[in-house]
Order: sequence, then structure tokens, then C-alpha cells
Amino acid sequence: MAEVEALWRQGYRFSSYRSRPGAEPLPAMPKEVPGFLRRNPDHPMRLKSTREAAGRKRDEPAGRR
Repeated sequence: MAEVEALWRQGYRFSSYRSRPGAEPLPAMPKEVPGFLRRNPDHPMRLKSTREAAGRKRDEPAGRR
């Protein structure tokens, strides 16, 4: 369950893959999560606002980009 919580906190949501052909499957093991996150910043199951926040510098305000 640790992998589910880690993905949820990073903005990933869980739904059917039928509408997302070619998307890398979500990791099944906790040790796979860090690599999956690095490879998939724009994964279709990740919330858009979370993707945008991940692209900003930590000290950069949300309104500036």
C-alpha cells in the first residue's frame, strides 16, 4: 500500500487504462515508485495541476511561469 500512497501524494489518480493506450502501468512494488515518477512526469493519470507544480522551482510562486 505504500506505493499507492506515494503515487497519490504526487498527483496520480487511479482509473482504467483502456482510455490511455501506451501509458506505462503504475508500479506494483514500492521500490519501483521513484523510477516511475522520474520517467513519467506527464503521465496521463497524473493531475495536470500537480504536473505544472512539479515543473516549477520550489521557491517560485505559482503565478509566475
